[in-house]
Amino acid sequence: MKNLLLAFLIMTCALIADAQSVFSLGPKLGYNSYELNNNVDSVRASIKNSLQIGAFIRVGSRVYFQPEANYQIDKTTLSQNFGSVVLSQDVTLKSLKVPALIGIKLINRPSFNFRIMAGPAVTFILDKKLKPFDMNDLWPIQSVDDLKNSTWSVQVGAGLDVLFVTVDVRYEMGIDNAYNGNSNLEMKNNVFNVSVGIKLF
Repeated sequence: MKNLLLAFLIMTCALIADAQSVFSLGPKLGYNSYELNNNVDSVRASIKNSLQIGAFIRVGSRVYFQPEANYQIDKTTLSQNFGSVVLSQDVTLKSLKVPALIGIKLINRPSFNFRIMAGPAVTFILDKKLKPFDMNDLWPIQSVDDLKNSTWSVQVGAGLDVLFVTVDVRYEMGIDNAYNGNSNLEMKNNVFNVSVGIKLF
């Protein structure tokens, strides 16, 4: 992962050094459809919707580098059956997500472009809440300490710019285990995201 981030840094420096590079930045607002997938058949995770707000920087003309910082609140409900008993637990995560994307403009006009992009993203968990707070020993998540404070993922997607408005559609796949407890449970983030931004310049 460090080598990948180094490659993105080198690409950024090359784009900034390019005299014809285009630079833009601005705020963005997004919609997330979030699911915390796991490897236990008896544990089911619901898909819930949320919003994110953040900002982006884009450097480059046809090939570009786009880092972002987005604040979001993700929620899901985990349910597990034990005979006739169903245990349900609400998970709420407040986080700062920092993607670092490389993209290419397949159509590149002065007032319109169509783009594809991909790259890593790191999520820093700022606050974790479980409800109910106390679960019995059968439940894999015993406390907020069972969830890691940061996770890595990969984002892929496409985007469209019309004048100063930029729209992105992305899918995010978790690549490391978000679970930090004592069992063999594996949890990974799956997120579908649609965002709209404004290029200030």
